[in-house]
Amino acid sequence: MNLLAYNVLLHTIVGPFLAIYYLPRILFRGKYRRSLAGKLGRLPEGFVPERLTRPRLWFHAVSVGEAVALGPVVRRMKELMPGASIIVSTGTETGQDKAQYSIPEADGLLYLPLDFPACVNKVVDAIRPDLFVLMETELWPNLIHRLKERGAVIALANGRISDRSFPRYRRLRRLFGPILGGMDLLLMGSELDAVRITEMGAPSDRVHVTGNTKFDAALGQVPYDAEKQVREVLDLDSSAQVLVAGSTHPGENEVVLDAYRELSKRFPELILIVVPRHVEKTETIVAAMRHRGMEPAFLRSRYEEGERRNGRKVVIIDRTGELFRIYSVASVVFVGGSLVPHGGQNILEPAAWGKIVLFGPSMEDFREARDILVSAGAGIQISDAQQLAAQVARILEASQRWDDQGQRGRTEILKHVGSADRTARLLADLLAARLRGIPSD
Repeated sequence: MNLLAYNVLLHTIVGPFLAIYYLPRILFRGKYRRSLAGKLGRLPEGFVPERLTRPRLWFHAVSVGEAVALGPVVRRMKELMPGASIIVSTGTETGQDKAQYSIPEADGLLYLPLDFPACVNKVVDAIRPDLFVLMETELWPNLIHRLKERGAVIALANGRISDRSFPRYRRLRRLFGPILGGMDLLLMGSELDAVRITEMGAPSDRVHVTGNTKFDAALGQVPYDAEKQVREVLDLDSSAQVLVAGSTHPGENEVVLDAYRELSKRFPELILIVVPRHVEKTETIVAAMRHRGMEPAFLRSRYEEGERRNGRKVVIIDRTGELFRIYSVASVVFVGGSLVPHGGQNILEPAAWGKIVLFGPSMEDFREARDILVSAGAGIQISDAQQLAAQVARILEASQRWDDQGQRGRTEILKHVGSADRTARLLADLLAARLRGIPSD
């Protein structure tokens, strides 16, 4: 499939579908309004690319996880190239919020335009980056084509090809092969990812294994004042036993609630903190508690209104950007996206606090981290509410031993830090090679 065929498909089928899907949500629910103009190719107010110094480095992190992984790479790039301008784009509004908080080095933040030539060309022509870096695996044919036309070097960093997406990518090798062939550097998270992207059509001499920068992000962002702040907001004393269920999806919230009801018979003072992956699902958790006859939960957002937990045993964090800090108070952690087929969520964050981490069988997106923690005795796989309750009970009954195991997991994770430095050095070398003999403007 060539670029022409891709664009015919994009304009005749994908475009109308996007309009049918998104317009009602924008008009009647108010969703995506912040990002709409940016996705259509409008630059943010006050962002004037012409004022940026060169070289201009444009990084794209689609959502929250990628923005977290990007942070240490940008910091290292700034150390290596202090005069460079940094532009960061995201695909989601939550990703934009995370990038604004976790990448203060950015000289400009924007939303990635939709991959229509009319949207893409306008933004690329305005920014005219020297280097463009895609975090993980976001392959946009029109964007990459226009960047190459404008003379940018293009790299993939923290590359990952999941078990779920690999068969699809391989079937569409005729489309993705030329795109990957137009990329100058592909920095992959593991040997398996490197093999997979080569099978998709990437030139093997441009593929390098640099590791996962999420290890650097997790271990580099531990704010040691967080625990005190969280305990104050949620009225938790230092002896409180706390089960944190982080990044839970529909289908997992119910499992967590059932496990907690069983646990509360043996541990009546146990606190449950649920942090849904999408805060708009808070009401479904509240409804599930009501259906089970449970006492109402304390909603984190009510704290700013003057409300306090007042002894309530279940807390729902209905605000974004707080999960990493919440893990600081956990006695034990369950990480979601793993009991449902989503590939798992970030188990490195609780591991960075030295916590024992429980998760379901779907952990394809964090395969390496899972194996490290399991080998260290700090990660445990469960499959249902009964197993979740049983494992949490074991940990709570022998907390000191399990605390030691959690610290062992953190120590093992620390051994894998360094990917951000390797990534930044290769990107800097790539850009330096391209810029030799090219006058700045």
